[in-house]
Amino acid sequence: MTKFKLGSKFDEMVSTLTDEEYLKLLVDSCTHTKINGVKMPEFPDGEFQRQSVGSSDVSTLYEAYNFYLHVKGYAEGLGLPLSKESKVLDFGCGWGRIIRFFFKDVADDNLLGVDVDPTMISICNETLGKGTYKVVNPHPPIEFIADNSLDIIFAYSVFSHLAEDAAKNWIKEFSRILRPGGIVLATTQGRHFLDYCKQFREDSKLIQIEWQKLLANSFVDMNRAISDYKNGKFLFSPTGGGDYRDNSFYGEAIISELYIKNNFEKYLKLKDFFDDSKRLSQALFVLKKE
Repeated sequence: MTKFKLGSKFDEMVSTLTDEEYLKLLVDSCTHTKINGVKMPEFPDGEFQRQSVGSSDVSTLYEAYNFYLHVKGYAEGLGLPLSKESKVLDFGCGWGRIIRFFFKDVADDNLLGVDVDPTMISICNETLGKGTYKVVNPHPPIEFIADNSLDIIFAYSVFSHLAEDAAKNWIKEFSRILRPGGIVLATTQGRHFLDYCKQFREDSKLIQIEWQKLLANSFVDMNRAISDYKNGKFLFSPTGGGDYRDNSFYGEAIISELYIKNNFEKYLKLKDFFDDSKRLSQALFVLKKE
């Protein structure tokens, strides 16, 4: 693919759209690379999407949109309403399913996506047309981001995979690169994930993909896992996740509100936590730099 930049016509098209209208435009872009003669952000192959995030095209856009609305709502409520001047980082951006929703709100130069997987970064640079995308190491620092420079960091389905040391160190790094008043919104696996893993141990017929086989062997001592969760301990199963995500730092993680209060608040203040699958498929925590 040839790297391209979305032009001023795209900005003009989306500038007056409501969030729902913009969602519809992106849904239409799943099957049309141009709409009304205007170039749209593109997508990787559908199978590649499914392998990386479990869904593709329209279904993954709706999931991403739901999270985007949470980011936008919390930003507004915490005094950082999205604007062209907002400086936003998508931490673990993958192929760009979420960051494209911010193209309407935030200036091109103020959008940054990072990922440990260079393939994902190449796809973003080749298909999205807005934002800056760079590879980062599995552990901080991010040397090209200055102290006190970002307003919003979001990380969807990232802290649901990081080992304890990696998670702590990244929260500490976020406290460095956020400006005072800046916020982090990140998801982790919720308490129900223990039951999700258990079902694959109890009925092997449910196992259809390799990942589910790994889950069957995760958090095997349920009584201990439940107790650890209630007592604010970090739950992690080192399953690994492919070429750039070895099991030294990557697997399945479940982080409770109590753990966050006892550990992450050394760096950033917890403003909200919820574990409600009717709102998001993973638990969400919101941190702020005081």
